[in-house]
Amino acid sequence: MVLALVAICVRLGFWQLHRLEERRTYNSVLRTAAALPPLNLDTATLQALTREPARFVNRRVRVRGRYDPAGEIVLRGRAQSGRPGVHIVTPLRLAGSNLAVAVNRGWAPSPDALSVSADLLRELGPREVEGVLLAIPSGEGGPQPAGGTWLRLNLEGLRQRVVYPVLPLYIQQLAPPSTTEPLQRVPTPELDEGPHLSYAIQWFSFAAIALIGFILVARRRP
Repeated sequence: MVLALVAICVRLGFWQLHRLEERRTYNSVLRTAAALPPLNLDTATLQALTREPARFVNRRVRVRGRYDPAGEIVLRGRAQSGRPGVHIVTPLRLAGSNLAVAVNRGWAPSPDALSVSADLLRELGPREVEGVLLAIPSGEGGPQPAGGTWLRLNLEGLRQRVVYPVLPLYIQQLAPPSTTEPLQRVPTPELDEGPHLSYAIQWFSFAAIALIGFILVARRRP
């Protein structure tokens, strides 16, 4: 039993080290993408993005267009700095194209993390948006009974909501230089290594404690 416990703890320790290596690789990818200049979505880039969206995930992008309030989506249950709220996602009709891209414009406070006065958060007229391209998941997560809000962004549901083509990636808008915007931008994740190294040390410590404890108990038996 002790040997089985030690083996399990050691296995979990190496699993945490593997997770740490994955985290470091992911952080390296994000830093590389952030160092590249922002993409301008011209015709050639739009075609490449439509064919191979995975190539452009985590790339910074700068686009121009007009928001379509009719296709706006409220993502419920989004806390920020310990406060309940929602995210507002609005399709941006790209200038000079029949395509649109969904933009997570940011976070708005909501006492029930469900309802919000979206009309007060509208951004009318031509807009220039800079942000990070992220994948839109497929599957469940579209419109829900809770006030018509969404649990998470969903590509199929988004394309059914509007009458024009939508890109398979969405933009998480970055914080603007001024504080006059009606929404608080969603902060980008911190590029730390997480708790994986400390967890690995804990599991290896548990294995050592079990093994050393067993040896001490066995030596003291008559």
